[in-house]
Amino acid sequence: MKKSILIISLPVIAIIFLAVAQTVLSNVLSTSGVEVSKISSEIEFYKTENLLLKEKLYRQESLENVASRASELGFVKSKHQLIISPTRTVLTRILSEIK
Repeated sequence: MKKSILIISLPVIAIIFLAVAQTVLSNVLSTSGVEVSKISSEIEFYKTENLLLKEKLYRQESLENVASRASELGFVKSKHQLIISPTRTVLTRILSEIK
């Protein structure tokens, strides 16, 4: 009698345990799916924001913008250019004056 109860109760206990385990795992997986979806949407948001910031940076670095900012700050185009030749630099001039 005890043997037959044990034979019947063991599979029932196993089925109950497996059902509970499946429920817990399903809950964990469904929560993970929501988190993955949230993280994916955050990634897309930051990718879009990075593109907008790159575009803004390119506009700030453009020669046209730099020229207009320079004129706003009072810089003017030089009419004369100073070219230092590689054969006679400031250092060689100083050294020749010392001798």
